[in-house]
Amino acid sequence: MKREQQEVLSLLKEIDTICRKHKIEYYLSPQLTLCAVTGQPFPINPLAGVVVMKISEMERFRQVFDEEQPKRRALESMRNNPRFPGFYLRYENMDNLCYRLDQGRNFRCPGFGVDILPLRGAIPSRKKHLWNRALEVGWQHICDSYNNKPGLKNFICKIPVRFFSLGGRARLGRSLYGKFCKRQDIPKPEEFILRLDKDMAYYYPPEIFEKTCEIILEGEKFLAPGEKIWYLQKSYGANYEEELAEEYAPDPAVMTSTLVSYEEYFQETGSLDRLRKARRRQYLKDSVGRRRQRYYNWCWSYAKLCAAKRNLDKFYGEKKDYIKNLYKNSDYMRLETIFRPYSRVMQRCLKEKEIYVADEEILEIYLSVLEKTGNGELKEQVEKYWR
Repeated sequence: MKREQQEVLSLLKEIDTICRKHKIEYYLSPQLTLCAVTGQPFPINPLAGVVVMKISEMERFRQVFDEEQPKRRALESMRNNPRFPGFYLRYENMDNLCYRLDQGRNFRCPGFGVDILPLRGAIPSRKKHLWNRALEVGWQHICDSYNNKPGLKNFICKIPVRFFSLGGRARLGRSLYGKFCKRQDIPKPEEFILRLDKDMAYYYPPEIFEKTCEIILEGEKFLAPGEKIWYLQKSYGANYEEELAEEYAPDPAVMTSTLVSYEEYFQETGSLDRLRKARRRQYLKDSVGRRRQRYYNWCWSYAKLCAAKRNLDKFYGEKKDYIKNLYKNSDYMRLETIFRPYSRVMQRCLKEKEIYVADEEILEIYLSVLEKTGNGELKEQVEKYWR
């Protein structure tokens, strides 16, 4: 194993030792559990260290750490860092460097770490769930981030968080952390929700986590859900054994070192803010290139769409008499089958705010078939541009 992998593995072992000493339940992440069960190698990604805890157990771990803080270790969260990017804990080693330039000032101790993610219970009230989710998404998007511009929904979520932060960002972080713990720590939930990032969530039956079992990862014993196979099937599907190992490409925006602490590094290179501002300037310069790349990708996709339309023109030109005969005999089952390629291309054209017309007579038959086969929504979208 590389030094970076060994560092992450040692931090996982430290968390395991603390949890076993104080009888705190935890579970390896789906990715690490998959590596242990299928025998895949330990992930190369320095950010792959992830464990999962129920919210009550996560709070116990935080309290134990505050009472018995190991030397040169830090535990960051929204409670003690007003720029921490989300509702979870991060157990960090202060004697090395793992700094993400795109994260800006999110972490006070940018060393190698393990993320402790909460298993959330579903909030029964729909309105309370939406409000809770809006506050969490708004908090995530006010943290330093250079890559993804917030869409309209995320921008709306930022508004109440910005307003509440007028009373102090540190105070708001502590308040939101407490509310998230209270609202999502459901005693007997119908299902557990695991959010790995802003756009990915897994849903698990609570029976999976009723017991724990030991699994061996790189020669070390760790805890996983008692129903570990069910856990993997819910995460990766029934064919979880065929899931390929992670293909990791080193990210140039992530600086890592197991030999130098982040404190020594920033003493030699200058302040963290200097690097962050340089990264921001470079990101803005590269934005022109990213826009051009998106435009070139769109041009290529549209060129392939035009080629697909030309092929269909030839196909439906040859089948026109056959289609008219099927329509005359009201054979809508065969018409639905023969119009499937037409529907696929039509849906791609609608995304470009246009429609595909191989032949006006064929299009009229196609619209009639859509109505007869119960696809009135697509018919309305096509008629919006056709009429």
